[in-house]
Amino acid sequence: MKKVVCVGNAVLDHIFQVPKIAKTPIKCFAKNYFQACGGTSPRAAVAINRAGGHAVFWGRLGNDHNGHLILEELEELGVDVRDVFVQKDVKSGVSSVLIDSEGERLITNYNDPKLNSGANWLPLERLKESHAVLVSFGWYEGAIKTLRQARELGLPAVLDADLSSGSFNEEIIRSATHVLFSQPALCKFAAGMATEKALNYAMGLNHGWVGVTEGSSGIRWIENGILRHFPAFEVKTVDTLGAGDVFHGIFALGLAEGNSEENSIHFASAAAAIHCSRPSSSRKSIPNRDEIKNFLRNKE
Repeated sequence: MKKVVCVGNAVLDHIFQVPKIAKTPIKCFAKNYFQACGGTSPRAAVAINRAGGHAVFWGRLGNDHNGHLILEELEELGVDVRDVFVQKDVKSGVSSVLIDSEGERLITNYNDPKLNSGANWLPLERLKESHAVLVSFGWYEGAIKTLRQARELGLPAVLDADLSSGSFNEEIIRSATHVLFSQPALCKFAAGMATEKALNYAMGLNHGWVGVTEGSSGIRWIENGILRHFPAFEVKTVDTLGAGDVFHGIFALGLAEGNSEENSIHFASAAAAIHCSRPSSSRKSIPNRDEIKNFLRNKE
């Protein structure tokens, strides 16, 4: 069982299922409501565990009711949270999530600015026991420290380069061995550049592997100077919330297990597709390893 350390922000998602996301200010009525632990890295950690890995989450929470709910859920789902930093007198992250009948979503997120941004408490020495790391932009200090240490140890150091409130600069790109952009984040990072030129620019910074996820269009990456493409699997989409997080988690697990980037993409794409075909209100929306294998077997 390979260990992957996931670093980033955790939030408590308040999720409302609505017929349609309004374009103008209006009162709307939800068909369903539930709450769940959210955040890029925690959700990726759950996906890693479900797929047969061992996930560790490093992040910061407030010592409040929402923080306790987040920790309880992650523990129940098998994620190692022993080193989470819990801070007094601050609020844990929270999001309001609207999901429409087509599976698309609108997210409003809040993170308390009083939450300690420092990362000197991170137990980086434990990375010697790990096989890969996955970090997100949301917590810059923790992300860059973890990426640099992992790269020094020769571990796959994966950066989930999505839009966030965190810092977005060249230095954090340089620190990762693998940078996987979302399409909006790549457009922001390399404004005005076509996809291939933008990816080559990022690769010139990290001298590693660079790709971009494009939602239902799949993923593109540079390999041996050539722009490659893997299409997304076609499924009936029920809910896209967390699909990218599942993809990144399974991709990082694939690298931790010694698989190639292309094979890791193949497995991660299947996991994300299955997740999109299920309502995120179900704890089983994230597939286990056997479900991913069966899905791929049926696609052959």
